[in-house]
Amino acid sequence: MTPPFVDTKISFLCSIFLALCFMSNATIATDESYSEKVIALKDIQKRIKEIELRIQSAQDETNKSHQELRNNEVKTTETLSNLHIINTKISKKKSKLEEMLFEQAEHDAALKEEKEKLIHQIRSAYQIGHNDYLRLILNQEHPALVGRALAYYDYHNRIRSERIDQFKQSLISLKKIQAAIKDESVELEELKLKHKTKLSEFHKFRATRRDINIRLAEYIEEQGIELQIQRENEHQLGILFQGLKKNKAVKTEIFEDTMGFGTLKGKLTWPVRGALLKKYGANKKIGGLKWQGVLINAEMGTEVTAISSGKIIFAEWFRHLGLLIIIDHGDSFMSLYGHNQNILKNIGDWVLADEVIATVGDSGGQRDTALYFEIRKGAEPLNPSHWCK
Repeated sequence: MTPPFVDTKISFLCSIFLALCFMSNATIATDESYSEKVIALKDIQKRIKEIELRIQSAQDETNKSHQELRNNEVKTTETLSNLHIINTKISKKKSKLEEMLFEQAEHDAALKEEKEKLIHQIRSAYQIGHNDYLRLILNQEHPALVGRALAYYDYHNRIRSERIDQFKQSLISLKKIQAAIKDESVELEELKLKHKTKLSEFHKFRATRRDINIRLAEYIEEQGIELQIQRENEHQLGILFQGLKKNKAVKTEIFEDTMGFGTLKGKLTWPVRGALLKKYGANKKIGGLKWQGVLINAEMGTEVTAISSGKIIFAEWFRHLGLLIIIDHGDSFMSLYGHNQNILKNIGDWVLADEVIATVGDSGGQRDTALYFEIRKGAEPLNPSHWCK
């Protein structure tokens, strides 16, 4: 199938073909010259066919590389998400371990106090002596004192017995805490090892991605099909928006307390802060194509926020734009956020203005980190600079 664009070489050869078709009768007066023109025409048709096949082959090869890039970047972002999850678990484990170590210190202090009290009681009991206890029992001169003395001794014996039990319980609790600390420490080390493995995988994916990008860029340049690729990218994005338009429109009454998107022109906040590397309507390098959005300079991992409330209607990898999020704001208004490092929302999620939806990256084959941002009314791109302040 011939691609939906026309190579300049084909156009050039077609012009030759038309020139031959409209040559004057004088030019092809003889049978011999006519035969030569027929042969030349067939040669031109053959060359046109070869160019078409070359372009189609180049397009197929480019699509294959884009698919490879997509698989790599999706795995990369999954690995990054896993790293974030592991980091969160490590942080929680460390906090829990610190709490348990503090609890252990408290138990150590309590155990030391119980031990000192028990020693004091035993020492006091020894100083009173067993004979004094017997003398009190056998005391016939003051029988009223006997009952009080026996109650006193029973009380202290019971307290001593309770302290001994408390001491034993403190020892048991301390041993449990120490065992739990050991388990938590082992789990923490396992998480750190898993983190190291995932980080290694992440760097491996990034290195492979760099190789794919270099190979893809060199191939496109070698084949001279950059213009066709750019046109195909815009064509595919147009198809995506047409498909999204067919879906059920967003019900703006979900956000009854918010103003309609159309009333927010000039009042919206940019999704990230940074210089505009590419401005809306600026010419691209080749073919007279223009930028339909803006490219905002930002550091890798910078939080990307929604410019207004709406529903996530697209959240996955897309040709040339990488990890892409599209929000439907109602009344056919949509905002688009491309080249993300990580997507933090899912299709169907509702978001509010300034809510974090992604992080800045370089997905989609970009060499530098930046956010690609568009605002559209239906399929028509609008100038974001007129909407955001």
